[in-house]
Amino acid sequence: MSAEDEKNLKDNVERPAVRRAVTMGNFDGCHMGHQALFRTLKAVAEVNGLVPTVITFEPHSNYVLYGPGDPLLLTTTEEKREFIESLGLEFLVLPFTSEVAKLPFDVFVRRELIEKRGVCSMFFGHDHCFGAGGKGNYETITQAFPELSTAMLSIVLHKGERVSSSAVRNALLNGDVARAQTYLGRPYRLSGTVVVGKRLGHTIGFPTANLQVEPYKFLPKGGVYVASARLGGGQGEERIFRAVVNIGTQPSAPGNHHLAIEAYLLDFDEDIYGQHLALDLLAYLRPEQKFASLEDLVRQIGMDADTAKNYNGNHWAE
Repeated sequence: MSAEDEKNLKDNVERPAVRRAVTMGNFDGCHMGHQALFRTLKAVAEVNGLVPTVITFEPHSNYVLYGPGDPLLLTTTEEKREFIESLGLEFLVLPFTSEVAKLPFDVFVRRELIEKRGVCSMFFGHDHCFGAGGKGNYETITQAFPELSTAMLSIVLHKGERVSSSAVRNALLNGDVARAQTYLGRPYRLSGTVVVGKRLGHTIGFPTANLQVEPYKFLPKGGVYVASARLGGGQGEERIFRAVVNIGTQPSAPGNHHLAIEAYLLDFDEDIYGQHLALDLLAYLRPEQKFASLEDLVRQIGMDADTAKNYNGNHWAE
């Protein structure tokens, strides 16, 4: 075998079998700005016979650079995976460490993207940068890697306002889930595992599911919400119920008043401890309040349940 044949054989063995078009970032919220990028990526990739791939990091890059918990997360990694894969895109998670943060952008692109993952096309948001000193962006990568096909999308606006993760957080801090939905293109979701709570709801005829979300999950303004509760999914059949959700410290319950997420699922009476539950917030009803008696609490929950049952979302109309 000639030296040239050996080189060709080695190149064929080491070259990734998959050719990818990618976009890369934290994509917290997967909001309408992100989705515009995802749609363009998918359309161009399919025309060129490439696998459209969204690459994100675990943990959020800011947690390594500045400390955990800033920002609180609109979407957990698994929530991102579920949403992005539902769009027909491949989803890859890369570990983000202090060592990765120190890599020059050209080393990262060459080693982690081109050589390991067969990337031949990259798509950028208008302000995305990465690598040591934030020097990796559309301009520098286009110049450093002429063999890559690159494209950059412009800012996405909603009624003249830039769509961003910060805009979503600000809306949710005010309990304005309808406004948050216009940025997200879908209701804001809280998901996690059903755990044992104070069980006060069982004693007053309104059993609630206490939801334990992942650490650093962003919670909206405390209060009572109408929600769509989703049980199951994955390998099983998903079931959907209307629900009343309380986010707060349960001031009317005895004992310690810790922050909790409680969901009363309408027309539902099953033991779901340990199961996965997703709550899509549809509307803000009222602030949390302390009631003078359990009778007053029961009366108000009944009124909230009636409101939730009759809620049709007409006020979402733009």
